[in-house]
Amino acid sequence: MGPIVVLRGTQSAKDYYQLLLSELEENVKNKKGFLPGASARIFWEGMPIWGKLRTLSDVFSQNNAAVVASTYCSSWVFDRFDENNPFESTALAYTEIFINRSEKAKMQMLKNWFDEYHIDGIVYHDSKTCFNNSNAKFGMPQRLKEQTGIPALIIEGDLCDLRFFSEGQSITKIETFVEQLIDLKVNH
Repeated sequence: MGPIVVLRGTQSAKDYYQLLLSELEENVKNKKGFLPGASARIFWEGMPIWGKLRTLSDVFSQNNAAVVASTYCSSWVFDRFDENNPFESTALAYTEIFINRSEKAKMQMLKNWFDEYHIDGIVYHDSKTCFNNSNAKFGMPQRLKEQTGIPALIIEGDLCDLRFFSEGQSITKIETFVEQLIDLKVNH
């Protein structure tokens, strides 16, 4: 994500993402995933817990679960940007990103992503200092589960302040959640 944030619009960023796209297309063609035989496909909702990115990545992979999509990464995608109409298309792009949408629109976007990415479960990060990028409050997880059947887990933390993150408790919750997702798949 670094190049899209700090090098947006530069040739370096474009070259990097062209290389990345080529690699991804080759992996898709060869049916090669980053976690062969993943038993659960996870959607991450909210901002990452930056200081625990590696820890959480290891927890998911050690439990044979792949985090395959997130709302946060979509914050950097502006599909409808038009270089011939930069001001209006930029305004439109920023009003259409996930974080700036109504709950109704967010829920529809999540449903679409669940289908697109074949999601088994969603983990909501309830960020304590970035309320605008936390959708775990006010019942969205429960309503979305009722509408889609996709199980949800809420973990508490923060994108930067690790005092809000209980590593042991979160790992236990994630391991239990993934185990339940795998059991659901096996028993269906």
